[in-house]
Amino acid sequence: MPEKEVHLLITKRTCLLVAIALLVFNFGFTQDVTSRVDRIYQATKDEPGYSIAVFKGDEIILERQYGSANLDYNIPISNETVFDIGSIAKQFTAAAILLLEEDGKLSLEHPAYQYIEELPRYAKGDPTIEQLLNQTSGIMEVDPYFYLTGLSWYDLLTQSRLVNIIVNMETLNFVPGTYFQYTNANYILLAEIVEKVSGQSFEEYLQAHIFDPLNMENTIKKSSTYPIIKNRAIGYVEDEGMYYKTHLHGAIYHGDGQMATTPRDMFKWHLGIKNAVIGTPELWQKMHTKGFLNDGAQTDYGLGVEFETHNGYEAMGFDGMITGGFVSKYLYFPELDIAFFTTQNTFDEDFYDQFFQLVDLYVPEKAQANEIAEGQAGLVKLSKEELKQYEGDYLFIGNEEEDIRSNRLQLKGEELLLLTLDGDEIGALEPSGDSRFMFNGNLVEFNIQNDEKEYRFYANQFEKPWLFQSFQAYEYTGTELKEFEGLYMNRGLQVVNEIKLEEGALYLYFRNGGRKTEIEPLSKDLFSIPNYPIQFLRDKNGKVTALKILELSLDKI
Repeated sequence: MPEKEVHLLITKRTCLLVAIALLVFNFGFTQDVTSRVDRIYQATKDEPGYSIAVFKGDEIILERQYGSANLDYNIPISNETVFDIGSIAKQFTAAAILLLEEDGKLSLEHPAYQYIEELPRYAKGDPTIEQLLNQTSGIMEVDPYFYLTGLSWYDLLTQSRLVNIIVNMETLNFVPGTYFQYTNANYILLAEIVEKVSGQSFEEYLQAHIFDPLNMENTIKKSSTYPIIKNRAIGYVEDEGMYYKTHLHGAIYHGDGQMATTPRDMFKWHLGIKNAVIGTPELWQKMHTKGFLNDGAQTDYGLGVEFETHNGYEAMGFDGMITGGFVSKYLYFPELDIAFFTTQNTFDEDFYDQFFQLVDLYVPEKAQANEIAEGQAGLVKLSKEELKQYEGDYLFIGNEEEDIRSNRLQLKGEELLLLTLDGDEIGALEPSGDSRFMFNGNLVEFNIQNDEKEYRFYANQFEKPWLFQSFQAYEYTGTELKEFEGLYMNRGLQVVNEIKLEEGALYLYFRNGGRKTEIEPLSKDLFSIPNYPIQFLRDKNGKVTALKILELSLDKI
């Protein structure tokens, strides 16, 4: 045999052996990863479960399903099971707006009221479409007002009902562009703009311009309670070992969620973004660029996209968590060209831990330069007399979500402690400068003028700080409580609630008088119901004329 042919034969055999070795190695690696994924995600046929996928380059390299899609009928989860993906749907809303801008039908710089005439002309400024997209508009969250307007998560929640609530909130939480505040209300309004501009229903526009072009055959935007959704997973919650259906069949409004899909369809969406199958590379670049505040600070949010870092790698994507029992997450690592999508039909507190255990199987920790620990740098020493001026009871009244918080600051030894009003210790405030303290890594900043005290708690560098103001408890007489009785109405929402004095206590009647809750006094003209503050307003003669719950005002009639 000629020497050249012998050499070619050896080369071919060598290549064959290398190929076989690589095949065996890859098979062994895949088998090992699959078994480790199976240990992370475990569910029996009698439990809700999971559907997960890993995308590498232009292919799906892992796809697994566990548990049951429907416990009533013992239907197992398959790769065709569709899950409600919650707020991940915001990506599709943002894409619809950007596609309309690309078609020249709107501009992100336009004020939102130009397309939604019912939207108030706010005293603090008029939010733009871009500020709705990047969550810096200042528009209040809508969810807390369900309870106050006689609705619940299990009622029929339509687009018109929710938009009507939003446009009847006449104030903003802040000047547009000054802070980041994540709200569903922003994206509900964006869906309204899509309909006004396109002349199509929101679901029709998504179907024609996104789902059909990307061949997303198993993706549905819920628009009514009537259509049959094939292979739909039902949402559950677990309580003491028992599962209960919590699926929100009546939530059919648009923009912030109410979309069902599969991991395979999410892969098509992922490729559609990455390869600009629809739209242009410039469009997707705009969507995946971090937003800015008015002062130039850059946030960790783009247009329907959140940014995060894991194991030293930059990533982008979105989470979806639903009261109805679904949790999903999509996360893409551009540097590694790998993406993860997991979805499940029960709300599980271990969700994040499980998700990043999956990610860690594929994304190794990047070597990082050693960071110098800050330690106690910047802390100062204050005397007992200096610390004592901050003592008192403080109250935060949430104005962007259903929340009310109260606490007490008290000097013990040489420490200024944060306590509950019942005296349970929460932690110590550490002085770091003039009227500034640190608490669990967060800045606390005081303002003290005469007898008025307040402090701002900075929970997030981009978000509006929580303002806590000092207050004093007030003991009401029966005669004083009787002043608050009566009917209170918000005409824009056509909501009427009644306050009655019964056996020495005030009660708020709502849901057309079908339910009531006790109103507990906090301070002068300030009360609370569970999670909500109630402020009573008076005229110049001291007569009660209205009440305010969060930013919803009701006039006494």
